[in-house]
Amino acid sequence: MESLLTFSFFLSFISTGYSLSCVHCKVEGENFCQGLEKQCPKSGDFVCASTSTVTIIEGVASKSFSRSCERRTSCGISGSIGYLRGKIKTATTCCFNDGCSPSTPALPLENMQRVGLTCRSCTSLDSKWCYTEDTIDCTGEERKCILQTTTISGSKTGLRTVRGCATNDLCALGSHYNDYGEIKEWTEVTCTNGTTPLQQNLLLLLALAALLSIKLM
Repeated sequence: MESLLTFSFFLSFISTGYSLSCVHCKVEGENFCQGLEKQCPKSGDFVCASTSTVTIIEGVASKSFSRSCERRTSCGISGSIGYLRGKIKTATTCCFNDGCSPSTPALPLENMQRVGLTCRSCTSLDSKWCYTEDTIDCTGEERKCILQTTTISGSKTGLRTVRGCATNDLCALGSHYNDYGEIKEWTEVTCTNGTTPLQQNLLLLLALAALLSIKLM
């Protein structure tokens, strides 16, 4: 009878839906932050996460650290975006108990070896779009072309767009919403396979061949 009651309680626990409560905060220039605990959404597989990010613009680096509820698919991500003016590195770690504190994320190491992929590159601080004829040669694990726009709301507002090369992890993560308590961010991500120099040459040859065939007709 006791085991039946225990089982019934377990079923009712599942039916009501359980979600973790996690600390939500974000700071600039620090490696840790504290904030209020908030319950994660009941729909979806959410865990407690910490994210470290370093943004390098023309040799000047700035860092941020955040804690929040994140989908489990974000756990273990360590990736980067390279663009003409610099680079963005980010990494996320997770833990799975109420109010837990994930380990400090380790940012990806620098790798300047070219991978034979070229992407358009630009930045904007006032638009969700940027386009330019400027290009960047992708390096290391950055094997995708990316257009990423982040809209910031709450106690701090802002808009930033970057186009360049990205690692597969960041592209697989896709567009996502982050709630850090007083600050909220909506990040839109679009990735493509880009064009390698060999593909560019083939496209040029095909275009010339098509033009020649038209003139011969």
